[in-house]
Amino acid sequence: MKLMKSLRTVLLGVAIAAVTLSSVAPAFALGGCGRNYHRNAYGRCVWGGQNQNWCLRVTGHRAAYVGHGVWRCFR
Repeated sequence: MKLMKSLRTVLLGVAIAAVTLSSVAPAFALGGCGRNYHRNAYGRCVWGGQNQNWCLRVTGHRAAYVGHGVWRCFR
């Protein structure tokens, strides 16, 4: 009986760990590309447009909306 309780406890711990790890965002989704770079749909770092503050600071105007949720910083 004691073995069954310890087995249940271990299985419960494994289940909780699996749920916790599956709900954490992967590192590539968190950015980390650098100044005025962002991740595209394929997970690659690409230049420009998503950082409104960088565009305003460098060009003097805000990034322009080009559709489908995409902002571009035109120089």
